[in-house]
Amino acid sequence: MTRSGDLPLGSFVGVLYESCGMSRHSHWAKIKRGKGAADAQRGKEFSKLARLITATAREGGGDPAFNFKLRLVVDRAKAAAMSRDAIDRAIARGAGGGADGAVIETVMYEGFAPGGAAVLIECLTDNRNRALGEVKAVFTKQSGTLGGEGSVRWQFAHQGVIRTTLTDAVRSGAARDALELACIEAGAEDVREEDGALVICTAVTGLAKAQEVIQRAGLTMDDAGLEWVAKQHTDVAESDRERFEVFLSALDDCDDVQEVYTNARGY
Repeated sequence: MTRSGDLPLGSFVGVLYESCGMSRHSHWAKIKRGKGAADAQRGKEFSKLARLITATAREGGGDPAFNFKLRLVVDRAKAAAMSRDAIDRAIARGAGGGADGAVIETVMYEGFAPGGAAVLIECLTDNRNRALGEVKAVFTKQSGTLGGEGSVRWQFAHQGVIRTTLTDAVRSGAARDALELACIEAGAEDVREEDGALVICTAVTGLAKAQEVIQRAGLTMDDAGLEWVAKQHTDVAESDRERFEVFLSALDDCDDVQEVYTNARGY
């Protein structure tokens, strides 16, 4: 994320992590639900991470020291307990050292979930037709509405987002104030507490500086990257909540779907 200005949509999946609400359903919701997933689900998550690592290494080179995007993805893979060997193999494929020459690209789909909430779906795929077919099938089966390009993207902003668990030493008082001030001075646009975590939202180009502030404070980052953050949030009616959650889960289960973002409050 070291380019000036916002990143072109097709150049990189918005993994690498107004109001900051829980707009990034896929990755962060899985963290909130805990990491005790079944082996099959864990394998699917590792497969998606490997694909993301490969695409990121292919785009910016295989050395995390010189590819900030890759460093973020590798950190995310390590946090998910992905093995070092698997990470290295994925990097090698992207950097030209592997046998897999498939071109992996990012495609974005937009639409409305059951109940009307807006959703952005980021796919990382080597087959656009397959990815579209997967996503379209979920919308059809789960009674969502697949929209055209730009139909809901205007409701989201591309931002850097960091989530870190607060220690008792900086949870309140002068230390907390100093931390928030340092984040703002480093370019943070919003700092707030949410579900026991400190959430820092930055411009795309300000993510690295904000990370440095968190590291100097001795805090551990639970998640850091670029996300599509909802500018405003909408409530999902209680009568639609179950259908909405089934819809999100069905999208998560698609092999080519990397991230799902929504403006539904609480997700």
